[in-house]
Amino acid sequence: MMLEIMNHGPIVVSLEPEYDFLHYKGGIYHSINATEWIIYGLEKPEWEKVDHSVVCYGWGVTSEGEKYWLMRNSWGDKWGEGGDFKIRRGTDEIAVESLAEAMDPVIVDKTSL
Repeated sequence: MMLEIMNHGPIVVSLEPEYDFLHYKGGIYHSINATEWIIYGLEKPEWEKVDHSVVCYGWGVTSEGEKYWLMRNSWGDKWGEGGDFKIRRGTDEIAVESLAEAMDPVIVDKTSL
């Protein structure tokens, strides 16, 4: 994800937010109910349920060493940190690291077809 963002810009991330995500105001978000496979160090399931997408545009680390992704939500600037949020990096929090998407657009001149 980092290489894609550095080389080509923001990427789309799909996720399945917990109910507390709706009330995020700031800081580094982490779900109150980590999925069982993360808690017990099990193999990641093949399929993830998702119902929301956001844009990931960067990352950082706090002075305490906590890693996070920088994200932009579509719920407007009254939500979160002016429409943005930070989410824990490195633990596939609510599936953000397993369901990131990037693309290379292909522009087709339809007049020549």
